[in-house]
Amino acid sequence: MGAPALVLDFGGPVLLTPFELVAGQPGTPAHDLLHERGPLATPAHPDPSWRDLQDGRISERAYWADRSREWHAAGGHGPDIRAMIAHLYEPPRPELIRPRARRLVRDARAAGHPTAILTNDLGAFHSQEWVDRIEIVGDVDVVVDGSIEGHLKPHPRLYELLSERLRVDFADMVFLDDQLTNIRGAQALGIPSVWFDVAAPDDAFGQVRDLLGLAGDESDG
Repeated sequence: MGAPALVLDFGGPVLLTPFELVAGQPGTPAHDLLHERGPLATPAHPDPSWRDLQDGRISERAYWADRSREWHAAGGHGPDIRAMIAHLYEPPRPELIRPRARRLVRDARAAGHPTAILTNDLGAFHSQEWVDRIEIVGDVDVVVDGSIEGHLKPHPRLYELLSERLRVDFADMVFLDDQLTNIRGAQALGIPSVWFDVAAPDDAFGQVRDLLGLAGDESDG
């Protein structure tokens, strides 16, 4: 058995979430809809739809379709998901990527670990030009995108495609994802998995490094 593969979900563990990006946009429809919602919800601003997503009652696409319709109704431009995502994520820029995700991929590759991104919505939410220009996507060995493959996490076939393309068994991966339903799907197949808590990202990165046998990076305490 070689070095275990590092497998990262893209939106959340690698790419900053919309909930974080709107913090700097007070007074906008996106801020009003997303600030302190989702994984950053508070008792004063609960997000029942996010809980439905975590419990598997709705899909991630359904969640964001609802938010984009609300954004449009509140004065945002364009009624679809990609219009709202473009508003938040254009242009592609280094600040959108978590520095610890960047260092994790760098260190994993240097130590001989295969690396991959396993995502549901890279092509569904972003243009190909944006994908081509954002860093880290081109730095990993394999990208499996459910919006291209026709299966979405937690469907077993998407994890099987990942295994086939990485040429590693499920047990020889370490998977990081911010959606509990995707973590449960991976664990059901025997994939060692770590849930990424957007509110406490350092904890998850530390756990992944421990599972891969990598030393902590410079921001580890």
